[in-house]
Amino acid sequence: MFPQHVLDAKAKQIADDAKQALIMGIVGVFCFGFILGIMAIRKANSAHEAINVYEVGLDYRGLATGAKVLGIIDIVAWVFVLIARIMLLATSG
Repeated sequence: MFPQHVLDAKAKQIADDAKQALIMGIVGVFCFGFILGIMAIRKANSAHEAINVYEVGLDYRGLATGAKVLGIIDIVAWVFVLIARIMLLATSG
């Protein structure tokens, strides 16, 4: 359906997106969780969409899924920390 050079370029893009998303998800656990979590989810979604459309880079599907899960964990953890800080300030003041 697509020319081979297009499929090769998309496979490289999928690999890059999945790896970048995973890095953002891991770093987001330690700092800038809200921002990097959102970015990791967006990159992982981009990789998933390209995999579904072009049917290449199938071995990176798990990496993209893991990055998406880490991004969600980043955001949820950031919200919990924010709530805990607000509650701590409210009880000490």
